[in-house]
Amino acid sequence: MSVSKAAARRSGIGLAATLSVTAVLLTTQPAYAQGGGWGTDGGGGSDGGDGIDAWSQVVVTTTGGDSSAPPMTPVQGNWTPPPCWYEPRMSAEEMAEWGPGTWTHSESAQAEWIREWEEKDWNQDKDGAWWDVAYNKNMDDAFESCEILQGNPFWVDQGDVPEDGVSISPETLAEIAYNATRLPAPPVELKPDLALQKVNLPVHASFQSDTGLQRVATTASINLLGVQYAATTVATPKELRIDAGTEYAEPGSCTYGLSDGGAGGYDVNTEDAGCNVTYRKSSGEGTYPLEASLTWEVHWTASADPDGPPEQGDPQLPDGQSSGTYDVTVKEIQTVVR
Repeated sequence: MSVSKAAARRSGIGLAATLSVTAVLLTTQPAYAQGGGWGTDGGGGSDGGDGIDAWSQVVVTTTGGDSSAPPMTPVQGNWTPPPCWYEPRMSAEEMAEWGPGTWTHSESAQAEWIREWEEKDWNQDKDGAWWDVAYNKNMDDAFESCEILQGNPFWVDQGDVPEDGVSISPETLAEIAYNATRLPAPPVELKPDLALQKVNLPVHASFQSDTGLQRVATTASINLLGVQYAATTVATPKELRIDAGTEYAEPGSCTYGLSDGGAGGYDVNTEDAGCNVTYRKSSGEGTYPLEASLTWEVHWTASADPDGPPEQGDPQLPDGQSSGTYDVTVKEIQTVVR
């Protein structure tokens, strides 16, 4: 059964009348942004007219991280964030008041449409909300990627969960939070300095922060029309990898576990490690692109508390990764032969 038919069945609206309204009003597409309806403005909130924005009303907050960084990159796999889902859109009273006068039609079509709309009570005697498709505002191609059958808004009684498709839930919020997490690049300090690297001397790396690298917690929540959920994704740094950026190094890469630096931070100092990248050839007039990358272990909790009990079920969120590239100048060590 399609969403449109299921919505009509649950709301008690006659299918023929519903489809009549849908034809001129209720299709959730970005094209309607210029004419009212379920509009979009590219970033949430009102579309500037009488329409209701199609972007999600999920609120995202983050502790730690780097707001200028791109969304967290999975270490491996083909995980992608959800482009869309169902969430509450309007109360019964808002639905009843919203329609007439929103659209411009021929006089006869407008009169018939208003009559059909006003003959329905839109469940004003019930507690609940009208739900519809909402789009992930953190995805550039959310509209194109959404596979939910778009149709009519449908009624959901207070405390119930929609029967059709993917509805907002702690699981969905966990994926939204993952996609909204922005990890900092490794704050590494290299010794010798970038411009003073020498052939056959090992490269030592440590974190610049006195308190160590902090975990990043991102909470996605919704509190709208009686629907209240939250989920928090916690990314904890666990491993640093150094890649020399050239075949003229032995070894070409080294990986280090992080240690607890206190105050909730994580440290690394590779000076006494058994593996350190060592350049065997000068970079000449150029540089080598040394890359430092961090692997972040990710878990989520079905609350706004990052210290809440980790969820063991789906979704199984992949480890994340952040990285930075450093231009390293490597010189030969000059010696005097007598």
